[in-house]
Amino acid sequence: MPLGDLLPTMLGVLIGAGAVLAWRRRPRRSAARGPSWQDEAIDALDIGLLLFDADGRLQRWSGDFARIDPELAGGLQVGRRFEDLLRRVVAQGGVPQAAGREEAWIAERLARHQQGGIEFLRQHAGGRWRRITERRLADGSLLSYSTDVTELVEVQRAAERAAARLADAIEVLPAGFELFDAEDRLVLGNARLADGYPQVAELLRQRPSFEALVRANAAAGALDLGGTTVDEWLDRRQSQRRALPSVSLHRTGGRWMRVYEHRTREGGVVGARVDVTEEIEQRAAAEQASSRLREAIEALPDGFALYDADDRLVLCNAKYRELYAASAAAIRTGARFEDLLRMGLANGQYPQATGREEAWLAERLAAHRHPGPPLLQALPDNRWLRIDERRTADGGIAGVRSDVTELVRREQALQALNGELDRANERMAQLSMTDSLTGIANRRVFDDTLREEWARATRHGGPLSLLLCDIDHFKRFNDHHGHPAGDACLRRVAKLLQTCTRRPTDLVARYGGEEFVLLLPYTDAAGAQAHARTCLAAVVDAAIPHGDSPVAPVVTLSIGASTIVRSGPDVDAPSLLARADLALYEAKRSGRHRVCVS
Repeated sequence: MPLGDLLPTMLGVLIGAGAVLAWRRRPRRSAARGPSWQDEAIDALDIGLLLFDADGRLQRWSGDFARIDPELAGGLQVGRRFEDLLRRVVAQGGVPQAAGREEAWIAERLARHQQGGIEFLRQHAGGRWRRITERRLADGSLLSYSTDVTELVEVQRAAERAAARLADAIEVLPAGFELFDAEDRLVLGNARLADGYPQVAELLRQRPSFEALVRANAAAGALDLGGTTVDEWLDRRQSQRRALPSVSLHRTGGRWMRVYEHRTREGGVVGARVDVTEEIEQRAAAEQASSRLREAIEALPDGFALYDADDRLVLCNAKYRELYAASAAAIRTGARFEDLLRMGLANGQYPQATGREEAWLAERLAAHRHPGPPLLQALPDNRWLRIDERRTADGGIAGVRSDVTELVRREQALQALNGELDRANERMAQLSMTDSLTGIANRRVFDDTLREEWARATRHGGPLSLLLCDIDHFKRFNDHHGHPAGDACLRRVAKLLQTCTRRPTDLVARYGGEEFVLLLPYTDAAGAQAHARTCLAAVVDAAIPHGDSPVAPVVTLSIGASTIVRSGPDVDAPSLLARADLALYEAKRSGRHRVCVS
């Protein structure tokens, strides 16, 4: 049951309809008379409750609501309009979604409130999420209640991120990937699947059924029906899909596809399609030259071996013996594959098996007897083989060993180069921490340092101060003196502010445009004010001419200062910055060229 549908039932179970009605009708008691049992029951719930009359004026509220919206402290009064309460919360930063579009958000929320009978999610300050439900009652009044669903929202977002990562992983697979639901409709397919079936690539995006795909591919002339009709071919293919898991081979568009299919727990089908055209063509060529099979095998540049259904060697070429030189003496017709492996182990032929010989042997025998995708095998002296084994029609196993040492070594070298690139990128990242114009720390460094210093101040209980500085009438400066002079002014002010900080823990950073920020750990309010006055004086003493300033003939600063001694529910690193910003606004409003303290 959705949470919004469950809440009325919870209210009925916890306090009863009579308690809610009594809570609606009874005005909120004064502290002197003490709360009624209905008040205590409602306030004990972890549900924020508000009751407005038909004119949209507040009549009742629960204790939980006062706790979840601390911005309304002192504002919850009988008769207050919903809009007044809403504006109070927004003005105090209690609605993160409204940031930058406050009036538009308020208008949307008021429209929802007027409708009644709605349910929606809202993020509160601090990152918590509440599900809010509003119901219009028979007498025209409106009951609003909310519950904390932060954990549910976080779980949903985690699931969405996991799904996105899975989709990315599927997209980079080297094989065509497909997922059909229980109704045999295509749910997911990657780009490699569309590349393998270009004639129906557009149809793949429309969630078609498996049958529709087959018929469209056949109609496009891309499906090799092997002399049968589409219906016959489709019947045989559907019968095969009902007996999953399976591996099948199909010819389409002149290419051969090996299809690996498995049934999902929900009744769907997941499949991988690998283009094996080259392999099939090589096999056909070998069959055409069956009369000269041994000569052809000997001429192969790769090692080749054929084992019968009892896993005994039928034939191999000289290259095969050359690759496995440590066990070459035992490689003869009739030798068991397992015996050859054991001899190679005894002679140190398989570095990957060192220290786990029996486990490695079991794994290699399983991979050999149940051939799957190609695998890499290490040999001494960092030599590498690509082993591609296949089961023959009579139950035997044919395998090709390709020397891919050069490719693997190139890959190893590439990985080493990538490591060097990562280290170079780290060095570049360090360079990116400096503001390119002023040469001081940039906004990114400030954000990181603020988080670190806030955590340190929280742990040790010391004060933390912040100065937000703005060059007065800098736009006029640029318009009057030109942008090159403006850039020079910014660089000069940055250096002046740096000369005002003497402790290694102090940070001067460019905050943006003509704004600078000074972060002062272990500095109380008095120290912050003194530091700010020093900065004001340093800039004025520099006497940078400002030909269009109504404040002074030289460049001046306005500074907002804030200091926090200890953290609390509504005191955190962002609030330190926000308070400094408010103080800066007050300094500008009061005439500029001054320090204002939050």
